[in-house]
Amino acid sequence: MRSKTSAVVLAGAIAAGSVMLSAPVASAAAYCSSSGYTASGLPTERCTSLSNGIVYHKKDYNNPTRMYTTYSKTGGSSVSVRLGYSMSGSTTYSGYFTISSGQTVQKSWSKNGAYMCYNSTGVLNYSGGTFQTPTAHC
Repeated sequence: MRSKTSAVVLAGAIAAGSVMLSAPVASAAAYCSSSGYTASGLPTERCTSLSNGIVYHKKDYNNPTRMYTTYSKTGGSSVSVRLGYSMSGSTTYSGYFTISSGQTVQKSWSKNGAYMCYNSTGVLNYSGGTFQTPTAHC
C-alpha cells in the first residue's frame, strides 16, 4: 500500500509541475558565502544570496559541458521567474515558471565543446529585474 501511495503522490507532483532535485544539488545551494562561493569552495560553483533565497550556478567537467542554475526560495510570496546562464556575451534562459517559498528549481543546459573554463554566470530574471551569480570559472 505504501508504494502505491508514493506512486500516486509522485505522479501528482509531476502533473503539477513540481521539480525534484537530488540531495547534493539542494545541499550545495543551501550555503552561499558573502564572496559568492558554495560550501565546496570550487570556482566552478558560484552563488548569490537574495533576501528570499539563493541563486546557484555550476558547470560540470564533461564534453559537452553541462551548466546548471538553481533557485532555492526561502521566503516571500510566489513569483514568476526564469533561470539562465550568461557566457561569451549572450544569455540563455529557461521558460518562466512560478516558484513558492520552500521550493527549489533547477534548470540545465548542454553546450557542445569544452566550455568548462569559459567564464559564465547564473541568472535569475523576473518582471522587476535580474540577479546574477559571480563568475564561475576554472
